[in-house]
Amino acid sequence: MKISSKDLTYGDVLITAASNLVSHCGIVAGTREVKTSGGLYAPTVNRTDMIVHATSGGILTEDSQKWITKRGATDVFRFRSMRFTSLGGKGAAESVAAAAVKLAAKCCYGKGRAYFKSWTGTSTYGENAEARLKKYLSRLGAGDKHLISLYCSELVVLSYQIAAQGDTNVPFFIDLDGKHTLPKDLRNWFLQRVNIGGSWQVMGELEG
Repeated sequence: MKISSKDLTYGDVLITAASNLVSHCGIVAGTREVKTSGGLYAPTVNRTDMIVHATSGGILTEDSQKWITKRGATDVFRFRSMRFTSLGGKGAAESVAAAAVKLAAKCCYGKGRAYFKSWTGTSTYGENAEARLKKYLSRLGAGDKHLISLYCSELVVLSYQIAAQGDTNVPFFIDLDGKHTLPKDLRNWFLQRVNIGGSWQVMGELEG
């Protein structure tokens, strides 16, 4: 099963192939203008395929074509009821994308966190994760210049948790401890929720 980059939407989660020794992930959180077919004077359309992801080179926002070229085979996961879910009068997809963009502006890639902290502890959401999330929500407030140190899968998890304002009852809340959640852990969490009636779905492998 494949999904075209034209069919991506805000909040889609991208995780590189499970066969990779170390996977990487990102989240769709922006649009870009692309020309339609028809030559020099062809009209442009907005395509929702700008992917925010945390790398050792910094927090990047890249289009799907660059992602495919650099990262190769990638699976796309989507919250099943994304189109029908709202929070505070705003659509869930837009809320998650806005949270990712806001987080990206306040965070930096934590090499030590990615290489060491991610492998220790448990990915289960608990008191420590809740306390950390409350701290991050505070740091994202206006005028707070504190940076948040994180890595790729943590950025994705936090984007959903921040969009939910830390409320675990919000349907799209990802109940994982981002600090200790590797891309493979996030993938497994999604796969446990993709059966009939599950809250997430595998959209397929990303193609240009």
